[in-house]
Amino acid sequence: MSTRSDYTDEEWAAVRRTPAEAAVAMEQASPSGFLGRRRERKAQERSFASAISTYAGLGLVEAIVEAAEEEGPLVAALRSAGTPVIENAITHAGVARRAIQAKGTGDELDAYVKTVLGACEVIAAADREGDVVTLSTAEGLLLQRLASALGRPDYTPGDPDFAPPGQQTRVMFVGLEGTDSDQGLGQQRR
Repeated sequence: MSTRSDYTDEEWAAVRRTPAEAAVAMEQASPSGFLGRRRERKAQERSFASAISTYAGLGLVEAIVEAAEEEGPLVAALRSAGTPVIENAITHAGVARRAIQAKGTGDELDAYVKTVLGACEVIAAADREGDVVTLSTAEGLLLQRLASALGRPDYTPGDPDFAPPGQQTRVMFVGLEGTDSDQGLGQQRR
C-alpha cells in the first residue's frame, strides 16, 4: 500500500486534486440551474463519503482523506475560484494514474478510478429525474476523456464493473443528447 511519502510533490498534487477537479469539471461540463447544482453537490458529497467508507483500509485512500482533513476540502476551493478545470482534471488524472500504477497497488488504482468515475456519473445523473439519464455531449466526452486518462478506455457510463462496491444506482445511461445511442456511449444498466 502506498502513502503520501511514496509520491513526489507533483504526483501527490495530481493524486490529491483529480477527484475534486473531476467532480467540479463534471458540474461545469453541463451547467444546471440552482436546484440542479444543489443536487449535484449533494450527490458528489454522498459519492465521496461512500467511497471513503468502502475503501477504508487502503493506504492511498487514507492518505487522501488525511490530506483533505489537514489542507481543507478542494472541491469548495475549486468551485469558488470560478475558473474552468476540465483540462486540468484530465491532465492530473493521467499523472495520478501513472503515479499510482508505479507506486501504489492494483487495488488502490482500481479504487481510485472507480471513485473518480463513479462520482462523475452520480453528478451527471443528479439533476435528472427518472431511471434514464441522457448524457449531454459535454458530459459524455468528459467521462470518456477522464476514463482514458485514468487508463480505462473500455469504460462505459453505467457499467457496473466500474461502480464502487456498495454504490448502487438505478440509472441507465443512454447515449449522448442529440446522437443516436448506437453512435453515442451506448446503453448499460447498473
